[in-house]
Amino acid sequence: MTCRFFQKSLFWALLIILLQGVALGRPALAYEYGDDLGLEEAVRFAEQDLFEHKKKLRQVQQGLHTQQENFEQKSRVEENLLHELDEIESKIIEESQELVSLANQLQKEQRQTAESQVRLEAIQAEKSNLARQTEKRLAAYYRLGDIGLLNITFSAATLPDLVTFHEYYRHMLRHDKTLIARFRAKLVDLEQSRQSHQEHQAELEEAMHKAKQQQEVLAAAKEARREVLSRIKMEKELYRQAADVLEEAARDLLTGLEDFEKESEIAHKQKEAWMIATFPLEPHKKRRPGWMRGFAGQKGSVPPPVAGTLIGASGDNAAATPDEDQPSPGVDFNTEPGALVRAVFKGKVVHAGFVKGYGQLVIISHNDGYYTLTSGMSTFLVKPGDSVNQGDGIGMASEHSGALRSPIHLEIRLKTEPEDPLVWLDPRHIVMAPGVQKRP
Repeated sequence: MTCRFFQKSLFWALLIILLQGVALGRPALAYEYGDDLGLEEAVRFAEQDLFEHKKKLRQVQQGLHTQQENFEQKSRVEENLLHELDEIESKIIEESQELVSLANQLQKEQRQTAESQVRLEAIQAEKSNLARQTEKRLAAYYRLGDIGLLNITFSAATLPDLVTFHEYYRHMLRHDKTLIARFRAKLVDLEQSRQSHQEHQAELEEAMHKAKQQQEVLAAAKEARREVLSRIKMEKELYRQAADVLEEAARDLLTGLEDFEKESEIAHKQKEAWMIATFPLEPHKKRRPGWMRGFAGQKGSVPPPVAGTLIGASGDNAAATPDEDQPSPGVDFNTEPGALVRAVFKGKVVHAGFVKGYGQLVIISHNDGYYTLTSGMSTFLVKPGDSVNQGDGIGMASEHSGALRSPIHLEIRLKTEPEDPLVWLDPRHIVMAPGVQKRP
């Protein structure tokens, strides 16, 4: 189950990598824009694509490194398992040789036991035969009785014959006694030998049983190692395939990286060519650097949002965040009823709606972290997501007159920090009401 889950997971991982490789292998695109804002976005998109491509390349390279490490780790495990299998195989061979040796010894002990049993039976047969003969002689001797023995004794012609008769008779008795003692000793020796062989045979059988059990344990261990080795080889092959796929993806990404670098370079060159064609260099006058062509370089040259008189920082939200002794974050303009309110610089509308403390408010993003907030309108001419150029209409001032008409309020912020609009507005286009002074 674990092995199948691993295969399925790795399969989906490889499929995702392949799909990413296909997605990343798109050709470079040439940007065609007719204004500065479009070219800025083209450059930004090209650089962002290049960054994302490099990021994915690093991820693929890291994945490749991980798969290679996994492959090497599985190779080490495989090597250790093969070494263990060799050791187990050697032990199995040793146990088999020991088992064969024990079997040979057991057969030898069985033969010796059988031979001892045969000899024991032969001795017992001889003993029985001798016992019968002795029994017959004793029976015959005792059947003679006293008279028979006297007759035999006195039947001897001479004394030497009588002595010889008695000597032969005693010799016969000693011979039978010796034979019986010898047979008895042989029987004892053979019985001890047979018992010794039987005990040795039992020991050999026990040793063979243990050797067979050891062989079974080694065979089971060998089979388990083989199963693990088979799984390790499969995982190793999968890691190798994953590494091959990642290596191919890395090569494709490296090839595509050149396209993205060319794309970024083309976007920069197109922007530069458009800027040169649109704003040709004047003799003896250097062109402003790129950072000054954005909102950050517009200090002192921003036109007012509406035609009218600057009446100071007394708008609706002048006291929304600052303390009483701090200056207002914005300025207010008094204008004619229904006057057109314009964007002070190119950018993108990020909000157009009612905000408490501001009223009807339009927020425009000018990149570089700068925003302009324009409020006091009765009607919107833009919606969120619209791109505007400097001077485009964004709303209409109130048609009311007198106290019912709200002034047009303007704020400039760098992210969340307010800026003094009087530093940014072009003084040539500003008409200040009596008593309004520029803040220090």
